[in-house]
Amino acid sequence: MGIVSIHPVSIAITIANVLILFLILKKFLFAPVDRILEARAKKIIENKEVAEKNAEEAEALKRKYDEKVTEIEEEEKRRLSEANRKASEEYDRIVEAANTRAEQILEDAGRKADMVAAVRDAEQERKIADIVSAVAKKMVAAKSDAETDKNLIEEFLSKAGEEDGR
Repeated sequence: MGIVSIHPVSIAITIANVLILFLILKKFLFAPVDRILEARAKKIIENKEVAEKNAEEAEALKRKYDEKVTEIEEEEKRRLSEANRKASEEYDRIVEAANTRAEQILEDAGRKADMVAAVRDAEQERKIADIVSAVAKKMVAAKSDAETDKNLIEEFLSKAGEEDGR
């Protein structure tokens, strides 16, 4: 046989060495690595389950939050509507009170104007009566003729016109 030869015993010993080496590696290297990989796989599964549970809880909390926000918005709308209604009622009440007060003021002003007009008319009547009385006295005191009566009447009318012009 030559330099390189194949011996069945050598092949058997090499195969035995490979098998022994494989068993030793399996016991001391692969087993711990398998345990570590299995532990990691379990941890990943547990973390995934926890993450799914947390996602479900977060979704439930989000739904609760959305419901609360909706309730708060509805309550806000209700309160705003109530405040607007009350403000409108108060506005109407104030406007009605102002209108009533304005009507009273106008009625009072009308009564005062009527009183002022009545006083003015009474004053005018008194002045006219004084003028008529003065003219009548002059007519009685003076000898009456048509020209004197005409002059007295014209004087009466001019004084009455002056009084109206004031």
